[in-house]
Order: sequence, then structure tokens, then C-alpha cells
Amino acid sequence: MWLSLCLLLAFAAAPDIQTVVQEGLAAVKAKDTATALARFEQAAAMEPESAAVWYLLAQTHLMAGNRDDALAAAEESAKFAGSDTAVQYNLAVFFLSAGEPVPSIAAAERVLAVENSADVHSLLGRAYTAQKDLPKAIEHYREAWRLSPYSDQALYDLAQSYLLAQDFTNAIAVLEEGRKTFQQVPQLEIALGVAYYGQRRFSDSVDCFLGVIRTAPEIPQPYQFVGRMLEHASGRLPEITERAVNFEKIAPESPVGYVLHARAIMQQLPPSGYPAEAAQAEDLLRKALSIKEDQPGAHYLAGTLLARKKDFEAAAKHLERSIELDAEAPQPHFRLAIVYSRLGRKEDAARERALHEKLSAEEGLQGNDQLLPPQG
Repeated sequence: MWLSLCLLLAFAAAPDIQTVVQEGLAAVKAKDTATALARFEQAAAMEPESAAVWYLLAQTHLMAGNRDDALAAAEESAKFAGSDTAVQYNLAVFFLSAGEPVPSIAAAERVLAVENSADVHSLLGRAYTAQKDLPKAIEHYREAWRLSPYSDQALYDLAQSYLLAQDFTNAIAVLEEGRKTFQQVPQLEIALGVAYYGQRRFSDSVDCFLGVIRTAPEIPQPYQFVGRMLEHASGRLPEITERAVNFEKIAPESPVGYVLHARAIMQQLPPSGYPAEAAQAEDLLRKALSIKEDQPGAHYLAGTLLARKKDFEAAAKHLERSIELDAEAPQPHFRLAIVYSRLGRKEDAARERALHEKLSAEEGLQGNDQLLPPQG
């Protein structure tokens, strides 16, 4: 975030430094970082105690990929920023964007001492999340929502932090409370669906995701979530299939609809054999992988189908690729062990069985979090 020129001029009153800084800002706008750096370095030499100039130099270094120089300039800015909340806030944002939550928190706390606002609490929530201190993040996100009760983003941030902490009870509580103010906001309904899933309220979870699909059919995430829990949605498969087909038409360049359509078909296949429906699912997965090859789930499904077809060589290739893309998922190792056995590769099969057992045990200890947002 660039400081406004009027703020900068408050720190650089001399006409000559104003000209130098304006030239630097013009160079930034033109993406001429070499000239911008030269001008801001010149300005820093002219006014070495200007926090705003040091901040502009830090931002430009970061833009140029000079991380160490950027952090050094930002530290100089912090040294002279004092009680100026505008500069301190921008520094907090800068440090966070540079992956440095500790100085970000320090700068934001200095702003908070003067200005108790939802924006500052939100920024602190993001910084503490980056530091993996979820209790503190939740504390600040909750205060941001209290100060800004009609902000769906503030509510979403709080709910998301509860989800990261796997505190599904509080996530559901705030999201259900938020429904009184915000109706059918997609990101909130998706978060609620994830929270219901975390409490194993599968029917409620599917209801949330399908509700988003009905009101905002262009958003891909609810299709992906529904696809991961089809075993809990057997009574909804006709609608899910219909929605997947519709998404194929809305977004033919996306693999999401094709993968969900294939999953829905596979969920209804008999225990063995390769009927026409299996061939249809294979075609859909081939289409999805032609659009985006690096999909571990699609490769796993393709491998499972080809094993049913007794094309074990092709099945092994897809399952191996699935594992290459996501080595921590247990099920591809299990399927690959079976395929290797069919191919007579006994040692490889034994290795994959052992990996499946190990990963399954670890997944059991960690809990089933396949719908949860990533931390950090």
C-alpha cells in the first residue's frame, strides 16, 4: 500500500525533496523500479529522518525483489514513525506482506494504542494468524466484528479463524448469528458448510453447499466440497449430477464440473464391472485432466476406474501420478497396492500397503480435515 502524496509531503516540506519524491512516485507508476529506487534513496539522503520516505524506499525494494534491503528500509521507517498512525499502519501491512508477522504486530499495536478500529483489529488478526497464534487472532477478529457488525468480511475472518482452530462449535455459533444480518452470502454459507462438516452434520453441510450452488452457480468451491463428501449425500445425487452438468455449461474451461459429474456417476456404479456409465465417467475425467493435469483427485478416480476395467498398467500410472501430487493421501496408496498385486509387483504392493497403513493412522490421529482451510 503506497502512502498518499499528501501524507508524504507532510514529512518532506522542502520543495526540492517534493520534486524528487514525485519523480520517484511517477517511476513507480511507470514500473521503472531502478529510477524509483534512485529517487527515493536520494530523498532519504536529503531527509534521513522521514519515516514516509523510508517507507516508500522499502516498498520499492520489495517490488524490485530486494527483500533484505526492503526490510532494512522498513526498520528505518519504523525508527522514525513515532506516533504517526498512518505510517505505522502502512508498515504493519508492509511487514505482513513481506512474511514478517512479528514487526507487523508491533506496528499495528502502536496504531491500536491510538485508534481502536475494526481495520486495525483485522490486520492484527491476519498477523497473528500468520504467526500461528490462533487464540490471539480470534481475539482480534472478534473485536473487529464487534466494531463492524455489518461487515460480512469481519464475520468471515472470525469464522475462518475458528475453522483453522477446528473450533466448529464457535464457528457455527457466529455464522448462524451472522445469518440474521447476512442472507445467502456465498463465502459465509460455504464456511458454515465446512463447520457443519467438522461436526459431522453432513446433511446440513450438503444443504449449505447446494444452497450456494443454487444462488451462485458460478462459484467452484461448493462443487468441490460436495464432491469430497458424496458418500454422505446419496439421496441428493440426482440434484448434484444436474448441478455438475450445469457447471460444465457455465464453465466449460474448468475441470470442476467434469470431476464432480464423474464422482456422482462413480458413486452409483455397481461394486464391480465396467458398464457404460463407467466409460462415461472415464471420458469426463479425461476431459478434466486435459484442462488441468495436476489434479491428484482426478488421477485417483481415473486409476480406480481403470482398475475396474482391468487396465492395470494405465491404472498404476494414474495412481502413481496422484501420489506424486499428494503423497499424504492414504487411499491412492491402498488402490495402488491392489493394482501392483494384479501386476505381480509384490514388493511394490507391500510398500504401498505399509504406506497406506501409516498414513491412515496419522490421519486418524489428526482428524478428518479434508474440507478445512489451510493454516498460515
